[in-house]
Amino acid sequence: MIKTLIIKHKWLIIVLVCFGAIFASISFVNHYNFRTYGWDLGINQNAIFDYAHFRWNDCMIMQPSFDNVLADHFSLYPILISPFYWIFGSYTMLIFQWAAILFGGVGIYKFVLLISSNKKLATIATAHFFCIWGIYSALSFDYHDNVVAAMFVPWFLYNYKKQAHLKSILFFILIVISKENMALWAGFIGLGLSLRHVMNKEWQQLKRSGTMTALAFLYFVLILKVVIPALSNTDGVYLHHSFNALGSNFGEVIINIFRHPIDAFELLFKNHSGDAFYDGIKAETYLALILAGGWALVFYPEYLLMILPILAQKMFNDLPIRWGISDHYSIEFVPIIVIGLYTFLNELKNQKVKLAGVMLGICFISTFKFMENRTSEYYKKDNTRFYAPVHWGRNFDVNDVHRVLSSIPDSLRVSAQAPLAPHLAFRDYIYHYPYKGDANCIALLTAEENKYPFNEVTYQEEIDRLMNGGEWSIFAKTDALLILIKK
Repeated sequence: MIKTLIIKHKWLIIVLVCFGAIFASISFVNHYNFRTYGWDLGINQNAIFDYAHFRWNDCMIMQPSFDNVLADHFSLYPILISPFYWIFGSYTMLIFQWAAILFGGVGIYKFVLLISSNKKLATIATAHFFCIWGIYSALSFDYHDNVVAAMFVPWFLYNYKKQAHLKSILFFILIVISKENMALWAGFIGLGLSLRHVMNKEWQQLKRSGTMTALAFLYFVLILKVVIPALSNTDGVYLHHSFNALGSNFGEVIINIFRHPIDAFELLFKNHSGDAFYDGIKAETYLALILAGGWALVFYPEYLLMILPILAQKMFNDLPIRWGISDHYSIEFVPIIVIGLYTFLNELKNQKVKLAGVMLGICFISTFKFMENRTSEYYKKDNTRFYAPVHWGRNFDVNDVHRVLSSIPDSLRVSAQAPLAPHLAFRDYIYHYPYKGDANCIALLTAEENKYPFNEVTYQEEIDRLMNGGEWSIFAKTDALLILIKK
């Protein structure tokens, strides 16, 4: 049985094994080499630690901003995954994300095979999916719920098209509960399907997609207006509104888009930060979308509608880092691009497999070029380029740092520098340095190049102040690490 399955899908398995190894070499190696951070992996680590012990997470790493992690982003994935903490430890969420990406690739294979009955085309589509820059950027930066949610989209669309109703509902729910803004995206995915049904006069199916759309939007509004304010210690203010170019709240943003559509359209392309340093970031994103195959979406208005909220939340944002192709801010494009492109290629009469190979080659080359150099700010090159020797090590003894960290008693209340926080988050009290709260231990990775929020000078001044203040003594000190304990 297994042998027959392997022979039947050998090329798909080869693709999964090869890319699975590459993705593991990015995510897991980064974590071992202290290239994951308190924000955001450490936040999730502390959350699953609390959930695994049957209590709400008090969001220690985000103190004093939040009392409950669900007031930041309302995501239910960590609750569902938390039991695996007992097995996989600090790699739990990274393994979940890694497995989800491979699962998403299988979903692409199933979707393309369903519409084409062509295994070669479906296999190329899967490889294309795994080659798009958005996956590598996301893997290079910790764990994020929207990455996992995006991987359920091919499975939702596959089961929806196949009219496997219960399975399609299940995957739709998994997308909705991943994060509050993913519920908004799910609503637009439903709108896209509804548009297709209206164009094809499929009225019975329109009821189905319309119901999904309405429920997703309702969930989004309830979470944003009722649940998060009830959990928040910020007087009900949602701290992730970052669209002040269009309005001070979501209501004003929506109104101004309709009142001033030309201005809103221009914002999709222009640098509205007022700083010329950020010129070219949006243009780079559009170039990346086109080279990955996004041009095909112009032939399918339903797919264009599906990416519209993702494009808007990127380009209308106040923070230029979100305009670009770095980190996890582009992952939602990936499944829609591939599904749109291979729907287009499948409808060609001749040379569809050959053209798919050409598009795969263009995608591969462009992703490699974006790994080597990009305009988007704060690009973590060492985190992303799995093929570069520098990715596999650090300028200090990583094993020794792990050894010293393991000697810190679980009972201590630790304020940890960003790269150490994910490795120390499985405890009741863990803060993100320089915030100390009631910490009686401070863990600093002095060899870390990025001293944020300090620069090199102020970082050393802070260490000198701690060492000479009489309140702290040295618990452990190496060339790379400094652990202080309160006297």
